[in-house]
Amino acid sequence: MENDHYGDELTLRLSGIADITALDDDQVLTTFMRELVDRIGMTVIAGPLVATEGGPPEKSGKSAVVILAESHAAIHTYPHLREIFVNVFSCKPFRESDVLAEFHRLVGDYEISEHTLRRRGEEWPRDLAAAEQLWSGRRVAP
Repeated sequence: MENDHYGDELTLRLSGIADITALDDDQVLTTFMRELVDRIGMTVIAGPLVATEGGPPEKSGKSAVVILAESHAAIHTYPHLREIFVNVFSCKPFRESDVLAEFHRLVGDYEISEHTLRRRGEEWPRDLAAAEQLWSGRRVAP
């Protein structure tokens, strides 16, 4: 894991989910979100919060989000479509392979049908004093 940038943002669409049982279970998703962020070394500030979206089967599912000291992690499940959308945004680098392994543990096999991993803050200094100076120099006064 490189330390030359401030953090990462991973966005995924997982399709062809082998076992959709967990995708509609509030308690399983709550536990999963805690275990996911623990595995990637993040600190929970609030949540996880799980909400249900009703409607026609192709639009129904669950959303789960956890607010982290390092930013956030969110998933949106669509059991009838056998899909999960994922966003992990962090101000510190993490291993994508750990995220993928946790999803494999949750649902078994899947296909990655969309994938983006962005390095965040390559210009943002890791030193807090330098970061504050950069931030205040870009901030527009009210």
